[in-house]
Amino acid sequence: MPETDERRIARTTAIRNRDADRLESALGKLPRPVKQPGLVVLVGLPGSGKSHFARELAARIPAAILDSDALRRVLFANPQHTQQEHGRLFPAIHVLMDRLLSRGNSVIVDATNLKESSRRPYYEIAGRHAAKLAIVGVWAPRRVIRKRLEARDAGHNPADRSTATLEIHEAMRKDYEPIRRRHLTVNTSEDTSACVDRILRELQAVQR
Repeated sequence: MPETDERRIARTTAIRNRDADRLESALGKLPRPVKQPGLVVLVGLPGSGKSHFARELAARIPAAILDSDALRRVLFANPQHTQQEHGRLFPAIHVLMDRLLSRGNSVIVDATNLKESSRRPYYEIAGRHAAKLAIVGVWAPRRVIRKRLEARDAGHNPADRSTATLEIHEAMRKDYEPIRRRHLTVNTSEDTSACVDRILRELQAVQR
């Protein structure tokens, strides 16, 4: 007997909720809730310094970091960065983000987010929860990115949980779409403290 639309939707929802449960359990202790939570969406290619910058932000903002590379490993033992993986991982991240913002937990999204179609769900979720929104384009000179990715391949940084290689970086460059909304940019090869300060101000002043 063919599966009805209602049953398919119910099955998909159940899978996403179970996946979100697994992702949430991997986050550990969550930051304290606030009256009006914030959502920081990072946008950048592999090697641009998103994860390091996310940790810098989290040191100043009580926020949960949703690191797509770390969370991907929760769902997939041997990540391959396929469309099938993306199709399972990011819907679960969206469910988890919904949960956190509804509880008053601020969120930092650490993922490439190269296409506008990938960023749009974050905007909708932020609007649904009246969360303050800051979008940050993260970049670094290509020579710096190459050096970082070569060090990643050699395993020089144990805190680096990404499996993206220089080859993956080059393949993803063609997928980048300009950010259409008002946003900040940060060059992670330089001192980023001024940008962190500015993001803190943006979270207080940005209008959706």
